[in-house]
Amino acid sequence: MAYEALYTRGRPKKFAQLIGQEHIVNALTRAISSNRLSHAYLLVGTRGTGKTSTARLLAKAMNCEKVLDAQKNGTALTANEIPCNKCASCLSIDSSPDNVEFDAASNRSVEDVTRLLSTAYLAPLQSKIKTFIIDEVHMLSFEAVNSILKLIEEPPPNVAFFLATTELNKVPMTIRSRCQVLNFRLIPQETISNYLIKLATRLEVELEEDAAKKIARLAAGSMRDAMTYLDQCYAMADKKISLENVNETLGLVSDSDLDEIITAVKSQNRAEVTAAINHAFKSGLSSISIAESLITRLRDLEFETLERRNSNFQTLDNFVTEIRKAIFEMQNSGIPDIILEMTLLKLATPQIISAPVVQLDENKKISYDINEVLNSLPKSLNWIRDYSNLKDFSNGILTLNFVKGYAKLLTKEIQKQFEDFLTQKFDKKISIETVEDENLKISKFGKVKESDQKFLEDSMNIFQTDNFKIISEE
Repeated sequence: MAYEALYTRGRPKKFAQLIGQEHIVNALTRAISSNRLSHAYLLVGTRGTGKTSTARLLAKAMNCEKVLDAQKNGTALTANEIPCNKCASCLSIDSSPDNVEFDAASNRSVEDVTRLLSTAYLAPLQSKIKTFIIDEVHMLSFEAVNSILKLIEEPPPNVAFFLATTELNKVPMTIRSRCQVLNFRLIPQETISNYLIKLATRLEVELEEDAAKKIARLAAGSMRDAMTYLDQCYAMADKKISLENVNETLGLVSDSDLDEIITAVKSQNRAEVTAAINHAFKSGLSSISIAESLITRLRDLEFETLERRNSNFQTLDNFVTEIRKAIFEMQNSGIPDIILEMTLLKLATPQIISAPVVQLDENKKISYDINEVLNSLPKSLNWIRDYSNLKDFSNGILTLNFVKGYAKLLTKEIQKQFEDFLTQKFDKKISIETVEDENLKISKFGKVKESDQKFLEDSMNIFQTDNFKIISEE
């Protein structure tokens, strides 16, 4: 017997097995128990979220003997009881002439649809209700849509239609207004990963949690895609599927390779950046795929930072912004590898950050640059330009990122002098806040102009600290 794909073996047999669509399961379970099912449903959602499986379950439930008896007796059924999969109707539905499945993507002409629906006015041969499942209904031609419109509006007795689509906006409003719409959501990554781990256990293979999460992320809300990826890894694995197995089997850049690039950029070591990106290129993936993987990894790092309640996201945000710009450039270039490499080298170069446009008041916007602001500082404040970087400027508060230890030099008197200067420049009250960053590096650090040396020495004597090493300008 030929091998059966995992996603076909894993298709739900009952409504309770429909993963990640509890809102639809609950609604349909109540409708079935109370015998309030519609004659036409429009199932909408991304691929692999359970639209066709739900249509098949509904077709089964409409003819299930257990369901019909429960409706007659007024007995409520649970999602785990619908359909029963034991009665003659449930067992024979796949070969029943009263259950018709139609792919509108490959049979979209009016002749195809007319031929399909020619039996709609005939009484069911075996079942109570004749069911028509039309997949990718948005692919039907205009004439084909019109040919089924009358049938849906005024259906023959004992006929039900289930229309599935991935693009609701392409389905004519005349069809949408005559159907009950079931919106299928993207399945959460956590739900997918947990299900994959349970499924792997039934397959007698261990799926590591990190590997399951990686597959779930790649699936992007599609359970079918997730099961296809798992099936591929399962075919290549032995008794255990690790994160390394997933990366190797699916041809992905490993998190360790991505971390190597990120660490090299943060350390501002251009040689290490070049070595790290070249190592990533050996995976055979396109530059855009590597860049997108970098953004995903940076997102994970930002969430880890959130868990540690560390509010310094400036570096990560700048990293993501530059990579996003690079992706756009790579999509329209014949040298994407070079663009990505040069972007990472640029990120590894110490820079003074320029600020964006800010709102100072209701009627006035200004654009400013840290150099423009600080280059006109009084001579006694020039050291601020050399040992700080702009972190934020909003709501009348200027926040500066200082090299570790140097924020102490901003005494109350100096701070007031600085604030008065800014207030006069922007014609608005400006306050100063300071932050110290151990990792902040700017090329000017380590050098102090001789004209500022005495001021710094006097300040250090006041604070009685030896954290600062004065190096005269060569």
